[in-house]
Parts: sequence; C-alpha cells; structure tokens
Amino acid sequence: MGVKVREKVKDSGIWWLFINHKGKRASRQIGTRKAAEKVKEQIEARLKLGQDALPKEKASVQTLGEYWEGFEATYLTAGVTEGTVHSYRKTFRNHVLPALGSIRLDELTRDKVKAFVASLTQKRYTRTVKVETRDAIGNVRIESKQMERPLAKASIHIIVAELTAVLNHAKEDGIITVNPSGRLGRLYKQAPVLHEEIQRLTHQEVPIFLDASQRYFPEYSALFLAAIHTGMRSGKLAALKWEDVDFFNKLVIVRRTLSLGKVKRTKTDKIRRVDMSDELMAELQSMKRRRQAEYLSNGQNEIPEWVFLSREGCQIDMGNVKTRHFFRCLDKAGIRRIRFHDLRHTFASLLIQNGESLAYVKDQLGHSSIKMTVDVYGHLVPGANRAAVNRLPGLRNNNQGGMACPLDAP
Repeated sequence: MGVKVREKVKDSGIWWLFINHKGKRASRQIGTRKAAEKVKEQIEARLKLGQDALPKEKASVQTLGEYWEGFEATYLTAGVTEGTVHSYRKTFRNHVLPALGSIRLDELTRDKVKAFVASLTQKRYTRTVKVETRDAIGNVRIESKQMERPLAKASIHIIVAELTAVLNHAKEDGIITVNPSGRLGRLYKQAPVLHEEIQRLTHQEVPIFLDASQRYFPEYSALFLAAIHTGMRSGKLAALKWEDVDFFNKLVIVRRTLSLGKVKRTKTDKIRRVDMSDELMAELQSMKRRRQAEYLSNGQNEIPEWVFLSREGCQIDMGNVKTRHFFRCLDKAGIRRIRFHDLRHTFASLLIQNGESLAYVKDQLGHSSIKMTVDVYGHLVPGANRAAVNRLPGLRNNNQGGMACPLDAP
C-alpha cells in the first residue's frame, strides 16, 4: 500500500497523486504540490480505516467565462473602485469573453492567449465623433460621423493586464498551475500609440469664451474659469470643497474626485496642490461671499461644502453642465465645439506657450511621469525644434567661443 505525490514531468509545476492499494493502481492530476499533499493525507487516513479511498475523477474544470462570473461576483466587489470594475467589465465583455470565454481554464494554453493578443493588434473599432460644419451664412451644424480606428497600444496593455490578473486568481485558487498570459508585451509593442485629438482654445478665444459665460451662464462662469486656470478634470472640479481652496497660499488642493456618481479619493490616493491665479482667487472669493449672503438672508448660517453647485444648490452634475451649458456657451461665443476635457489641454498649452517648463506643467496636471507630459504636449513648446537646429555649427555662426574660420586664416 502506498500513496505518493510527484510530478510526472520534472519541473512542470503539475503534481500528481499515485496510489497502489491491494493490487489496485490509480493516478490523478491534482495541481499544486500543497493541494496534492493534502489529498494524500486524506487518502492515507481513509485507507487506515479500511475505507475505499481511491480518488474520484475530478470535476470538469470551469471555462474562462464561468470563472469570470464568479470573479465578478466576489473579487471584483471587494475593495475595488467603481472605475476599476467598469474597466474589467468592459474588457471582458468586449474583448476577452467573445474570443476566450468558452475555453476551459486548463485548456487555455499560452499559444491560444498569444493568438488572442495578436488579434487585438489587428482589431478595429468604430467611434462616433462630432463634426462641426458651417453653412454659407455662418450657421453652425454639428453632425455625427463614424470613424474607424485600431486599438491603441495602451488599450491592448490594459486588456492583457486585466486578463492576467483574473488568471492569477485562478492560479491562486489551484485551478491552473501556470498563468499563460504573462510577459506578452512584445506581441503588441508595435501597436499604434494613439493620443486623443487636442482641440484647445487659443489665447485669443479664452477671453471671448469667458465673457460669453458671464453674460449667458453666470452661475457657471467660475467653474469654466477654474477649468482653464487649473487644468483640473471635471470629476475633480465637481468634488472640490471649500476646505480645498487655500486662499492664503493661493492653492487649490486636489484630494478627491466624483466618478460614476460617487465621491472618492483620487486614484493614487495622493494629494496634489495646484497654483491658483489671482483672477481665479478673486472670482472664488467673490462667489463665496455672494453665496454666504444669499444663505444668510434665508436664515442659514452655513453654505454647502461644495464649491460648485447646480442651480438647485446641490452638488454639480458635470454631465448636465457639459451638454446643456458648456456647449451652448461655446455657441454663444461663436467658437467651435470642443470637449470640456479640452479646457485641461487649453491650460497646459497656454502655460507652455507662455514659456513654462514641461516639468512645471507635469506637476500642475498631476501626471505620473514627465514622459506622459512630453508625449502629449512636447510638440507645443514654441520654437523648440528651430532653436535646436539653429545651434548647429555652420559658416555663419562658427565664431562662437572666439574661434575663427580656417578659410579666413592668412
């Protein structure tokens, strides 16, 4: 009688159980060594009691789609931000499950995952964009246009990373022994790096837009000014509290954001301080005094904690502001329609055009690395390329440092 645990193939990471009892032999693949040792102890105990302890055929292994359902209902609801949940669901619904969902986890080989990743580099999706046209008398028309684009390298990276994370959980659960999706970056390193199209306001358009906001949408003029003078994203502006506005040091402190209807800490849980212009500070101070006087006249000693409010006095709904007020303000100003997020690009581009360094722009925007700032805004540095080529030596500028042209020597 004997029960042994060993690998059929050395260093494979797949452990088997081998049983020889009263002339009967059996072997079963178990998975990890830890799991196999545990089953061995159970079988040895049953054999000592004279019970039939030969292992039964293991139950059929879940498909990736079946495992995803359990993962979504358990791991994905425990301490994970709503943005992360939304990203995983989008990744698996649109990409992973249609291609791999019906495959059993133990049959999901590295070759199959590599083929899936390779297919992502060839995949294209249709995006609806808004196109502005004007007729002969200057009337603006906004039309929807279908545009086909490939998946960007960053998008493929997210898809692979989230698939890898799910398969890591399957490995921890003992269902698979090796994660087949690791280290596949080389398969999509040639995928295009697509940056969103930047439609920023020019230096001349900013005052025209802000003047229109004060004329036609005065309750949102401070919000629009804050977006242009801080570069903050809409969710962070919506979650801004008066305690975050440091009038003494002229700073706006970014510590939370509004996402999917809920206020939460910023993604990295780090506090960022953004310099506040004198104009923005004066506007916010004036707005706070007006609000305090209004609430006091209604018998209320405290104003709401949120800086930017809706017309009803509640926390602002940025989706409503964008569609019902921001676009109309652009129309009133006679400016082409851009996204609200492009006010962030306006902030960055104007700083760069005013001579500020990319390092300063990085800090103000809260980018994780200078590379991100350079990738998006590096081309906006005024005269950077010409300044570089003009420093090259030549016949007409070779006297720098006091050196004479050899051809001029006697």
